Amino acid sequence: MERQRSYNGRRNIDERPKNLSQCRLQRSSSLPPVARASPPPPPPNQLKLAAMAIDLNVRLRSADMPLAMQERAIRRARALVDANNPGITKPTQVAMCLKKEFDALYGPAWHCIVGKSFGSFVTHAGGGFLYFSVDKLCFLLFKTEGWNW
Repeated sequence: MERQRSYNGRRNIDERPKNLSQCRLQRSSSLPPVARASPPPPPPNQLKLAAMAIDLNVRLRSADMPLAMQERAIRRARALVDANNPGITKPTQVAMCLKKEFDALYGPAWHCIVGKSFGSFVTHAGGGFLYFSVDKLCFLLFKTEGWNW
């Protein structure tokens, strides 16, 4: 016996299962309804950092760093970008200034990459990674573990 087909190759309506109740899923009444709780509000320090970033036209992209260090890096980067200092005009010089400041304040082994377009794949020490942008410049600041040769 040949199957009846419609013009688009699908089965005709006549070939549907006769008992549609078998196809429907039965909802268990023993399970309570899922309550949707709103997420907890962020801590005040994170709100302060977010407000500062908006005020300075900074976009925080990724961070594994204490909030105080993030704030220092963002404020310093904004100041370096805005400075009319003739000695600091290129992204390389901005990166050097930020790296030296973090080396002096938080110990050696800080690295900083600044530019409009770059790729990276880095390993960083815990609590020592920040990626953000100021205007159209992107900043990657990270700390590595010291090597014991």
